[in-house]
Amino acid sequence: MTTTPAAPQRGDVALTSRRMPLIIVVAVVSAVVGLFLGSRLPWGSVPLTVEEGVVVLHDDASGFTSFEGEDGTQIGFDVRSVVWSHGGQEGERSTPSCLSEGEGVPAEVGYRWVRVPDGGSRPFALWVAC
Repeated sequence: MTTTPAAPQRGDVALTSRRMPLIIVVAVVSAVVGLFLGSRLPWGSVPLTVEEGVVVLHDDASGFTSFEGEDGTQIGFDVRSVVWSHGGQEGERSTPSCLSEGEGVPAEVGYRWVRVPDGGSRPFALWVAC
């Protein structure tokens, strides 16, 4: 004995046509939420805050350097841990020739604010140009 599939009822078509807009709305909302959250994640391409100020190499042996920006931002960092540029040259893992121990030098520093485990945040230098 064979059974014949039931012919679609008028209500089935109406139900299917109501589901399509709902599926489209859910897909669009999911995409918007995904893009919103993805743009706020702590990895990927993130622009640096670049500020002018004064850089001082305090200790050439350890690379300890400080930066004080025009707006009062203060950052301490190892100059050999950042990318630098000076006079058309670029480098990293070395001290730029524009810095001399104990002398303040006008420079630009690129930094990023990073949340730390205690709930606060602090700026981390990533680039220096003098």
